[in-house]
Amino acid sequence: MSETITALARGSIRLPGRAMVTMSDFAPLKAATCACAPADDKYRRIDVAVFPLGLVAKQLDVEGVGRLLKWLGHEVLPTSWTPSHSNLPQPTFDHSWLELTRNRHIFVCTHGSRDYLCGHHGSKLLKDLRALIKSRELQRHVAAWSTSHIGGHKYAANAIVYPRGDWYGTWCDRCGGQSVPGRPAADAEAIIDAVVNDVTWWDAWRGATNMTKKDQIATWARNTGHVDDAGHGGSPEDPFSWVPATRHRSAAGK
Repeated sequence: MSETITALARGSIRLPGRAMVTMSDFAPLKAATCACAPADDKYRRIDVAVFPLGLVAKQLDVEGVGRLLKWLGHEVLPTSWTPSHSNLPQPTFDHSWLELTRNRHIFVCTHGSRDYLCGHHGSKLLKDLRALIKSRELQRHVAAWSTSHIGGHKYAANAIVYPRGDWYGTWCDRCGGQSVPGRPAADAEAIIDAVVNDVTWWDAWRGATNMTKKDQIATWARNTGHVDDAGHGGSPEDPFSWVPATRHRSAAGK
């Protein structure tokens, strides 16, 4: 791991709230030297995409990572830079803003070296998503990316959709990768439909990146009427009864 990536990972722990650092082909690492160079030299500069803000910090070295982390530490951040944000600190590093009013980004965990389920089911989901995006001609506004581990490998394939922050787990291992008999790409279709219509696919919803655990439990219960095997309603007052991975969509389970 390069010094720059290490600085980002360690520094993110000190940010307000909770930040997750992953590797993605959205901002692929660009080798600055030959493949035989030490990691510290090979990836001395990196691009960092920050979601759900939609900020892309470009070619940061260790010092640049420090400036990014300092900027992210502010309690109030702009979603784009305009003169109206004159009372806010302007980023002091090379950057750009993604257009997130209409555009959507789907990040799928394909981290096979971390867990086999992520590598197997995640890679298939990513392939199906990209095929659907192409067949429906959504490339201008929807993109699917591979990312390293985002947690919950037992629910693989796992995906996060930005800017909404919806977190999905298709739990393919339970149904042998066939969420609906005869339709192996059904999970990808459900995610794309949710993205295009700007709604949540509740059958596979694991939560949202911008919500507390209590709010996620309340949101899940309110939108699904979920009751677990013990008869609990999954209310915020009874958080340990919440079982987000329970699915009611397939008779093809193991």
